[in-house]
Amino acid sequence: MLAILLLTVHLFNLAGYSLLFEYLVVQSDKRIVQQLDARQYRDDELIEVKVHLPLPYAATWNDYERVDGEMELNGIYYSYVKRKMCGDTLYLLCLPNTNKTQFYTARNEYAKQVNGIPSGDNNDRSLIKKVNIINEYQQPVTGYYFTLPASPATHRSGCIVASLINSFIADNYKPPRA
Repeated sequence: MLAILLLTVHLFNLAGYSLLFEYLVVQSDKRIVQQLDARQYRDDELIEVKVHLPLPYAATWNDYERVDGEMELNGIYYSYVKRKMCGDTLYLLCLPNTNKTQFYTARNEYAKQVNGIPSGDNNDRSLIKKVNIINEYQQPVTGYYFTLPASPATHRSGCIVASLINSFIADNYKPPRA
């Protein structure tokens, strides 16, 4: 029973929290679309975004039309409510999606804490080096073995073996001075 509990906690840490947050975001998106369709918002909450669209034969619309969609700007998520095309400019009326912003912020903070990434605070104690006992003292060893010119070049268990054509290299260059 304890093994099943520990395995469940481990699997939740691997991928469960991501699935949980994605489920909460999807439910939040469904809820906000229902609220927008039922017009459960105030017009003074809407934010107007102007997008320049240089289309050759763009039509001009007299009224706004209801549209679904979203955008993210500086870490804040906005849901489209209405749009209107006027000349070469697209006008979007957006509503800040505070639930989605909070879910993504919480997901990112949880992932930082689980993975030991510093959050950027000056007083953060997670800047201390985390020691990994398994590979702390295992340094990769690369060895080169050279054989005589009579034997062909071979490859042995992770080490490169090469043949030298001449074992003496005549060179008149001096080493650089330190």
